[in-house]
Amino acid sequence: MALSENELHRYCCEARTIEGLASTLDIAIAIFDRNDTLIAVSTQFLSYFRVPPDLLVPGARLRDLLNAMYDAGAQVLGSLNGNPRSISREDWVAERIAIHWRERYESVEQLPDGRWIRMRKRRLPDGVLIATIQDVSEQKRRDTELSRIRHQAELAQHILDNLVNPVIVKDSALRYVIVNDAFCRIPGLHPKQVLGRTAKELVEPDLAARFEEVERRVLETGVPFDAIEDIYRSDGSVMNAITRARRSGTPGHYYVTVSFDDVSALAQNGMYRPDITSRYDADVPTAETGTERSEASPLPGTPAGRILILDQDRERSEIRVTELIEAGSDAVAIASADEAMAFLDAVKSFNLTISAIEMTLEMARSLSGFALSGHDDLRKAVEQRLAKGTPPVTRTSQASMAAPSRPEAAAAAETGMPDASTLSTPAELPGRVNPPVRDTPVSPGRNRIRVLVAEDNDVNQIVFEQILEGIGVDFRIVSNGQEAVAAWRAAVPDLILMDVSMPVMNGLQAAQAIRDAELAGSGDQAHVPIIAVTAHAMTGDRDRCFAAGMDDYLSKPVSPEKLESIIKKWIDRPDSMLAAG
Repeated sequence: MALSENELHRYCCEARTIEGLASTLDIAIAIFDRNDTLIAVSTQFLSYFRVPPDLLVPGARLRDLLNAMYDAGAQVLGSLNGNPRSISREDWVAERIAIHWRERYESVEQLPDGRWIRMRKRRLPDGVLIATIQDVSEQKRRDTELSRIRHQAELAQHILDNLVNPVIVKDSALRYVIVNDAFCRIPGLHPKQVLGRTAKELVEPDLAARFEEVERRVLETGVPFDAIEDIYRSDGSVMNAITRARRSGTPGHYYVTVSFDDVSALAQNGMYRPDITSRYDADVPTAETGTERSEASPLPGTPAGRILILDQDRERSEIRVTELIEAGSDAVAIASADEAMAFLDAVKSFNLTISAIEMTLEMARSLSGFALSGHDDLRKAVEQRLAKGTPPVTRTSQASMAAPSRPEAAAAAETGMPDASTLSTPAELPGRVNPPVRDTPVSPGRNRIRVLVAEDNDVNQIVFEQILEGIGVDFRIVSNGQEAVAAWRAAVPDLILMDVSMPVMNGLQAAQAIRDAELAGSGDQAHVPIIAVTAHAMTGDRDRCFAAGMDDYLSKPVSPEKLESIIKKWIDRPDSMLAAG
């Protein structure tokens, strides 16, 4: 039946309205009546399904349209990946008609050409159904990319949380943006208590300022930072670590990553020692067989002073260190070039000297790749070791190799370690005073202040020696809390500088033991000022020290000014201290 002029006009108006709406929203629109007959459809429908145009006219049946869509490849609808399904035409058409009669339906599905579409259907109260189709390929791509990034971030965090070493990342404002579990265990905080905050909100101002000064310099210059230091945990234990700070990112969006390489297992009195459970091959063959040198064979020479052993063979260097210590020298062994550079930087910062450097050829080759400016003694030692090269193989018996009377040159050939010509002996630094033997009182004169120092870190012991000698006080240094209590009983000092984190008995326990003994003495024992010396900076650390009977608090690193000030504060004999130098 032909449409009247009014009906034709109304239909044209409705068609233009639907077409304009579809074009504005960038969607395809199809409207069906309660008898599944097409009322109106926008031309955008053809951009998704290539069906005959004569099926997209009012009066077309839904079943006919679905059959044409199936032939055009729409059978992929309902799959998870846009691939054709093993489903017959009849079953597929029945499935889509069932969906068509739902009151509400929405899905995101993939077409054969790879595009993703969102299909929505709404059934109105009068039975009319409005269906829309929208291309969401770009949104799907973004969602997939975000999902991939989120997965990578979760994987990266999972990897970080399973690292043994603490790691943090800070943004340009020095706010924590990434922390791993190993780091959070140091202050005893949950990551949510750290992320988004700055060091000033977590630690004491002085310590925060020191952290941020280093991190800001790395951010501004891009120059890496490495240092050897003690990291104090909230439970009072200490971790010997190499702290490394590196810059990453792009201009305007720089980040600083700080990691702490835990070398506690290699630390002996605060310095590195070889781990005898880890063995590395020597770089020089033996004289007899051309195979690696016997691990039990000692290294040659016993130079005096502080000796630095650079040897990748940890067990061999352990033997060498033991030999040097028994001969009266102070020796330390390092097994990697990175650790050697960081260690020497720390030594330089403490204004200390290394009397001699012994190294293997392999370590010399590794160190030759570093910028050795500022380490002239190391540079000379490396050059001399490289110039010497690998000694020629000589015909020497195993017995002569082990004999203590072997010549120095032959010993060097067997071990690959330098003879006397390769030792680097720098000049003493200005103002350097040879320290007294530790753990032994220094000439106690009662006109001089007597200080007892309890400190287990060897480097810190040397720092105390330098400062206390410079300000002219008598002192004794012990390595743990138990020794501190025994030294106090043997000779009551004027002042005790007590490290908090020590083996055997920590500083808190030692202070409490001394205070209990003073009380038990019924007034016979004078109250000796005990000063806590620690890098602890978390809330409550001061309270713990005072609760244990300590009188004051001195934060690390210790400087001559800070130490002299605390001694003058607690000992009313300023004339007993000599001027530094």
